[in-house]
Amino acid sequence: MKVSNRICLFQKFVILLFSLFLLNGTDLSRKKEPSDCPKNFTCLTTFISPSAIMPGLDLDLSFIKVNPPIPLDKVVLPTDKYGKFIEVKIDKNVYHYKAFWKGKEILVSRFDLDISKSLRTLGNNSVPLYTDFSPSASITTTIPKNIVFDVMENTNPLTENVGYVKVKYNDQVGWVNRNSLSDDEYDIRYYKKSLQELVSPYVFYVKDNDLKAEFKIFGKGFLVTECKVGDVDCTATYQMGESSFGMPQEAVYFNLRTSDDKKYVCEMRRVDFVGELQRLIDEIITEGELDPFINCNLKEEAEEQVESEESIDSE
Repeated sequence: MKVSNRICLFQKFVILLFSLFLLNGTDLSRKKEPSDCPKNFTCLTTFISPSAIMPGLDLDLSFIKVNPPIPLDKVVLPTDKYGKFIEVKIDKNVYHYKAFWKGKEILVSRFDLDISKSLRTLGNNSVPLYTDFSPSASITTTIPKNIVFDVMENTNPLTENVGYVKVKYNDQVGWVNRNSLSDDEYDIRYYKKSLQELVSPYVFYVKDNDLKAEFKIFGKGFLVTECKVGDVDCTATYQMGESSFGMPQEAVYFNLRTSDDKKYVCEMRRVDFVGELQRLIDEIITEGELDPFINCNLKEEAEEQVESEESIDSE
């Protein structure tokens, strides 16, 4: 009986501790370990972006071939006495940051990191700016919605949508909850809207200079008219899918077929449409000038047919 009472008391003690933990706020951020930043350095923490293809170089500028850095890996960036990242020249006008990754010193492109991103504040209420990445930290000020920030540092990969992000607002540097920020730098009226919902009210005039393809897209139903590849007329159908390059995102693929029976596929990502709509909001262009980026290529089976014909000709 005494053993049973002890077990019961222990269970109550554990429940009490857990309750206190919840009352003090759940902090899902990844704590910085002292060993993350070498002695005599001041460092910032960030993560490798999901859009990175081959992130990280050895100090001799060679690729890291065995167990290289991968998206969502943490990297620690040392700064100089002025608070600037330490850059190493890779090529003409190309620089990488020095970084520490899993205890190893490497070089990494800024564009492969979360700190290359800009995000906006969400919601109807103002967003608190904290002195530290903790729910118990003091609030220095509040930030209105739809304010765009550069990411200075982050406690978790941005795509996890948890933890904290360091930003600068009105000369004050602090931390905001990641879940109070959008996923990109574009106006929050587009946040979480599907691609079809975004484009429905608009008409787009697109051109691919390499293929010399151009056509008009009615956003509602992705109806294509005035389709040409060079001087040849074409027809188009569409299908929704995922992007084939850059950050993973929704994309629309247009399958073009010319009157001389050549086939092409043109990809347009969500960011290509939203970027152009942002220019419209900012009054850089008018509705009649909506011309988002498009990536067109000869369709794979058509490429194989061309290669086969070239092989026969060479024989």
